[in-house]
Amino acid sequence: MKRNVIAILIFSLHQAVFSNQLDFVGVDEKNKSYNLEFSLEKTALIIAQSSNSPFSISLEFKETSMKEDFDLKQNYPIKNIKSSSSENNSIIEIFFYEPVSWQKPQQIKTENGIKVLLSLDQNKKIKKMTREAIVMIDAGHGGRDPGAIAKSHNVIEKDITLLIANELFRTLEDTDGYKPVLVREDDSFIYLDQRYQKARQNSGDIFVSIHADAFSLPSVKGAAIYIWSEEASSNSAKSLSTKKVSSVRVDESDFDEDLARSKYPEIYKKKKEKSLQLGKKILDQLKRDPYTHLHKKRVEYADFRVLKSLDVPSVLIESGFISNSEDAERLKGKPGRRMIARSLFLGINNYFKENLEDDFFIYDAEGYLTYTVQRGDVLSEIAIRFGVPVMDIINTNLIRDEAIFPGQRIKIKI
Repeated sequence: MKRNVIAILIFSLHQAVFSNQLDFVGVDEKNKSYNLEFSLEKTALIIAQSSNSPFSISLEFKETSMKEDFDLKQNYPIKNIKSSSSENNSIIEIFFYEPVSWQKPQQIKTENGIKVLLSLDQNKKIKKMTREAIVMIDAGHGGRDPGAIAKSHNVIEKDITLLIANELFRTLEDTDGYKPVLVREDDSFIYLDQRYQKARQNSGDIFVSIHADAFSLPSVKGAAIYIWSEEASSNSAKSLSTKKVSSVRVDESDFDEDLARSKYPEIYKKKKEKSLQLGKKILDQLKRDPYTHLHKKRVEYADFRVLKSLDVPSVLIESGFISNSEDAERLKGKPGRRMIARSLFLGINNYFKENLEDDFFIYDAEGYLTYTVQRGDVLSEIAIRFGVPVMDIINTNLIRDEAIFPGQRIKIKI
């Protein structure tokens, strides 16, 4: 009898894991932009990649099933869309007549399940498949969770983190090849699990969580970088991760990151390696920041739940201790926050420089970044944001009298 019960339980669990049905909904076209829509019962692990031989995009939906395979002819620039199944995974392949710009699929919660959108754009100027690097920016705390509070300095962690996040967002948003996504855009409360679930839903390439802390000893100061581990690398790291634990909520439609880590150990191992690489790149830039003292001179490990994604390289930065008067004043001022954002941007950029996928277009053929000038920009601030001399920008772009205008695209070598 016991054996029968166990067998039934195992069968039920197996069915529950693989009951996530995938359906193709259709293609919506508007002004040479296309949305391919699919539906799922719950959020899935999707492996997305493109190829130039032939021009195509492959989407592998892990632990899903389809009613039947299909091969559908489509209108230009899409040749056809076909599906197949392999070992409890569903594979969608989209073939094109010419290269397109594409974005990794979004998974959007609806009343009826999950809507999956793959966005494409026709672009006659490109010669290969291209996409932007998706950077998830998580401003720690928010809403009813203020984080650390330094009353004597009139500083609240949730405010500082959002200001730094917005500064980083702007630099990435105006630089070709990047698509930044803010986990929170205002003073709203977001559960820890919902934060890394947003990285899953937006197919983030990396995840950066921004924080500032307080300590009982006002002499403690400086910035530090953390990646996830069950075992903390120091007592201070253990103390910080314990304080950062807040409300947790997981919906039935969410992807189970905890279960997936044991199911896909190779994917998780690669994520940890990439997280360490990203953390080191950011730390290298913080060491060059004249405004910021380092609390820890190596990447630290701690059990921060927000970093526990299966496959998205994830780091957490403690930008300083607002209980320390020097750090509090630094983070209250725009120059200090801008330097933290700059270290993050340059570290992120150096990470992608060593992890350039074939379809990224962060750098042009000559190795330059391209920045689009915004209203209110001045050359000196752009130079600070990218960590380069003003004269380098002037000479590279043949700028006269330091005159720039909104919409101007300038090349920057870093």
